[in-house]
Amino acid sequence: MAMFESTRAFCALPFQTIITFLCLATAGGFITLVLYRLWFHPLARYPGPRLAAATGWYETYFDCLRGGRFSKHIDDMHIQYGNIVRINPWELHIRDPAFFDHFYTSSTALEKDPWYYNFAGIPRSTFATSSAVVHRQRRSAIARSFATSAAVSKHIEACVERLLERLESLRKDGPPQSQVVQMSSMFWMLASDIVTGCMMPRATDYMTYPKTAPGYAKMFKTLARVALWNRHFSRLFSLLSSLPRSIVDRSAKPFTEVLRMQDDMLSQIRETDPKSSSPLSSPFLPNLLRHLHHSKLPATDKLPSRLLEEATMILGAGTEAVGAALSLTTYHLLSTPRALTRLKSELRTLTNTLPHNPTPGSQHPILPSPLLHKHCPYLLASIKEGLRLSKESNRMPRINRSFPTLYAEHAIPAGTVISMSLRDVHLHPSVFPDPGTFDPDRWLRPGAGELERKFLVPFGRGSRACVGRAIAMEELVVAIGNLFARVEMGVWGTGDEDMRVAHDFFSGGGKGGREGGLKVRLG
Repeated sequence: MAMFESTRAFCALPFQTIITFLCLATAGGFITLVLYRLWFHPLARYPGPRLAAATGWYETYFDCLRGGRFSKHIDDMHIQYGNIVRINPWELHIRDPAFFDHFYTSSTALEKDPWYYNFAGIPRSTFATSSAVVHRQRRSAIARSFATSAAVSKHIEACVERLLERLESLRKDGPPQSQVVQMSSMFWMLASDIVTGCMMPRATDYMTYPKTAPGYAKMFKTLARVALWNRHFSRLFSLLSSLPRSIVDRSAKPFTEVLRMQDDMLSQIRETDPKSSSPLSSPFLPNLLRHLHHSKLPATDKLPSRLLEEATMILGAGTEAVGAALSLTTYHLLSTPRALTRLKSELRTLTNTLPHNPTPGSQHPILPSPLLHKHCPYLLASIKEGLRLSKESNRMPRINRSFPTLYAEHAIPAGTVISMSLRDVHLHPSVFPDPGTFDPDRWLRPGAGELERKFLVPFGRGSRACVGRAIAMEELVVAIGNLFARVEMGVWGTGDEDMRVAHDFFSGGGKGGREGGLKVRLG
């Protein structure tokens, strides 16, 4: 009764008085929160900008208004404050290559920071799953589909053969302007054909029908920017998805392409359900969707909406990450005459020793992965160096809820978000002398095996490492090896600034590279 009377009395106050009271209460709550974070929070003793410790809007400013520049700002913080920095109210960032392997491969079940990894709006995907227990179940269900096999190898080789045929057709039959090729888009289409062939019964097949491919460069640029804003304003993807397609098409056409791809994936998810009237299956691959339908996952994890989130993340990672690595490795090889000459000599030596046994329908044999691994050490070294330089962006926040994390003289409280960045390992001069130089020889010198084991981490480390690593490596080896064995080309209208990471949209974007990427002129 007393509460009712108090509420009635409050509502009887003049409107202006109520507004004033609410504003003062909000301001008081905000000031109290800031004072707590600055002086009484468990992370209050760690160095870093006071504004970053006070509010998450500090990171929002660099991410959203400065276009993905927070990663670069973290570098500046480390220069000023040292190896451990408080980068927002709840997170510490550590820059120490020697600690990376220990932290991410420890036996402790680390959780992912749900706020950071829900940037793409698909929190139920294996990639974004926070709980270590749930992640283990979901990862186990998809791991088998991403193991290399004879069928997968044939699929990769067939896709690469179609890429080479496409380039040869442009060189021989196309007009002069068609001989300048947007290779980044070509690589993204290749990667899409490969990953969708492993995942769904109907692959994209952009290499055969390139006109059906979306504008990959613009699509990924738009999607990456929207995803970055979605991390800070979590309903953005839901809002865009709920709008009429006509409005999205006029205001953000590349996002329409994303929605169309999701529509097709959802259709295939339903068609591969064993409960459907005529479930689809791949003609030669044990595709992921079919396997998930038959897995031991709980029924809620087999819902079409959950499987769509899984498929979306796998398509994005398997296309953008592999495509970026192919683009950067190709660019550096073409831009480094000594490396290019040595690689071509190695491949020429291999092809000259082979019997003439061409791939059906082709004048030249596809060099398979086992053969390239056995006879082309410089090719493998070039790919490792390309991976090292391609993984410049993003941090990997983890949470140890079990006990404090020990680093140097610090005992970081349990439950704290702790992150490290791949670029702080790959570009650290104490680990890789002259880190910005493309130098495949660093992987052929004495001690290279230990260097690779500890400090080459393009696929992450520990139980959260990329589940598709084996297939991605086979794609890179077969694509780069056969491309340079059979195609003459040179860089066209692309420079270091176009390929260098200038913005962190989780995957990274160059000053001009995200718009145009690598262009080559066919010889």
